[in-house]
Amino acid sequence: MKRFLTLLGIAAVAGAMYVAAAPGGLRSTPTPAEWKALTAKVTKLQRQVTNVRKEADAALGVEALCIMRKPVGIDQVGDTTSGYLFGPSQTAPDAVTATASGALNLAPSTETSPQYRLFELNTSQRICVQLSNMAGSLAAQKRSVAAFEAGH
Repeated sequence: MKRFLTLLGIAAVAGAMYVAAAPGGLRSTPTPAEWKALTAKVTKLQRQVTNVRKEADAALGVEALCIMRKPVGIDQVGDTTSGYLFGPSQTAPDAVTATASGALNLAPSTETSPQYRLFELNTSQRICVQLSNMAGSLAAQKRSVAAFEAGH
């Protein structure tokens, strides 16, 4: 019986020590300063998420308006043995340096399944032309997308 009570006492002491040392055992509430800092951080992140959503929506709008509006069908004509001749200017007896090569031609508008599809820039929209002209300047593109976002 003494052994049983001793083991029971040791188990109770070990259990109490485990509960006291467990990370979730003691809980404290954040101080007002910590709460204020956390609230400010969450507000800042919410604002950033809202801005990113607006920019993504504007970018999709620009893509749909400027690029995805009308695909152009393209067909490949010729190959390396017969097709278009490319090379330096030729004279009649010495036409051996030209090489045959394939080329891409616009497919007829009635063709239902061209080999390739390319997208043309919508030049009827001023914002699309501006974005195209500013392709080298990321800052200018961001300003144009922001202007598009504000206008639409």
